[in-house]
Amino acid sequence: MEAPLNRVEAAGLRTIDLTQLLPLPPVRPLDLAQFLEEGLVLREKAFRTALAQHDWKAYQDALVPIFVSTEAIVPPWAFLLVGMYLAPYARYYGVGPPEAVIERYQLLQFQELPLEPFRDQKILLKGCANLSPAILTEFFRRVMPVARLVFYGEACSSVPIYKRK
Repeated sequence: MEAPLNRVEAAGLRTIDLTQLLPLPPVRPLDLAQFLEEGLVLREKAFRTALAQHDWKAYQDALVPIFVSTEAIVPPWAFLLVGMYLAPYARYYGVGPPEAVIERYQLLQFQELPLEPFRDQKILLKGCANLSPAILTEFFRRVMPVARLVFYGEACSSVPIYKRK
């Protein structure tokens, strides 16, 4: 019996899974409410003391979204102070909900992505990954000038996006 034909291979398509191309370090969100009085009031001296006593090593090589889960109004300098403590340990930290900080981290990773491996390639950008349109669009924006063809989706159902003329 003959093996089934792999249409992706037969077409010369290179499947790109952006979740593999943009690996995430462990994500360890940091809620500043834990450092506030009753989760709402920032008193500078108590805040500084709580930060100094916190175990920052727990964020080693992590991606750290910094956010406030309460309605507290936190001054900008507080986030900078937290960043000072995270800098020696975290791989990346940023302010905002985890999804937004993860997206910013992934967008920054594109700056280090070499484009030569995609030159003159027929690319199938895997569609089942749980990635934002911003991530997909940034990859496409960067790879379009060098790729020959770009499809989006899965081998069984792909959408042609770009063909170099």
